[in-house]
Amino acid sequence: MNNIDLEKTLFDEIKKLLENLSLKELRNINLGLTKRYKERVHNKFLSDSQRLAYITSRMPSTFKALLKALQEMVKIAPEIKIQTVLDLGSGPGTSVWSLFSIFEDILKINLIEKDAKLVEYAKVLTKNLPFENKLHFEINDLLKIKNYDSDLVILSYVANELKDYALDKIVNNWFKSESSKVILFIEPGTKYGFKSINYVRDRLIDKGASMIAPCPNELKCPMKKNDWCHFYVRVKRTKQHQYIKNATLAYEDEKFSYVIASKDPVRKPNSRVLRYPKTSKTEVNLVLCKEGQIKQESIYIKDRKNFKIAKKLDWGDSFI
Repeated sequence: MNNIDLEKTLFDEIKKLLENLSLKELRNINLGLTKRYKERVHNKFLSDSQRLAYITSRMPSTFKALLKALQEMVKIAPEIKIQTVLDLGSGPGTSVWSLFSIFEDILKINLIEKDAKLVEYAKVLTKNLPFENKLHFEINDLLKIKNYDSDLVILSYVANELKDYALDKIVNNWFKSESSKVILFIEPGTKYGFKSINYVRDRLIDKGASMIAPCPNELKCPMKKNDWCHFYVRVKRTKQHQYIKNATLAYEDEKFSYVIASKDPVRKPNSRVLRYPKTSKTEVNLVLCKEGQIKQESIYIKDRKNFKIAKKLDWGDSFI
């Protein structure tokens, strides 16, 4: 926002939270959280140390994944104006950093989170930001929220922890709101995360929603049973981030699945790149979601216009 580097500021604020704490202890705790994450065990945090390990290891990644999804939304539907946001299950306030990295004219973000201590940390992380007065925190169960009257409703890394009936309720509440324009769900890029995303996608389409991203249409998802639609974003690691994750590289690739839908029709691209493109001097080979199918297409150098575009494509990009 303006001249603020929000990614750097977020890393700096997380670093402040870790002052006078044992990074070795947090690293050991994070290893346990990672094991639970992989085993799909979603219990409450049992200590502040667990919360801090989560914030340090996961917040930078979820920030970048949500930022990537929001950028795609703006790219495809720039006409949709976002000034108010409802974040259901806001955790340590990750969405704040992603949203203000893109939307400078946001008037209000309502952040709903039932873990009171996470809300405290969210307030600490954002207290020095110039738009802190636009943030409204509420300690509450997201399923108790009935008022969805915000331009954008977000559920970030939440759906995978909810039963189908709860997801149905959320979709229904969104459609009941006369003023809400867009809803966004984002989950880990695993087969389980995608299962939740695909379930929500079906419910949204059943209600008449228009897909914004990543889907190029409202046709049945063509993903096969043992495959899943997911994308990636590269995340820089600070020294603390790297140490707590017991990692050797100074970066990681966060895999995520997402769906963004609008109540109004949206003009969409024809296809979405589902894998890393394979490029040579004379052709680009693409795996695309297109026309309700997964298609392999080759763009040759003789097609100069499209070849030039295809050479710049990455996994997750939209295409003609």
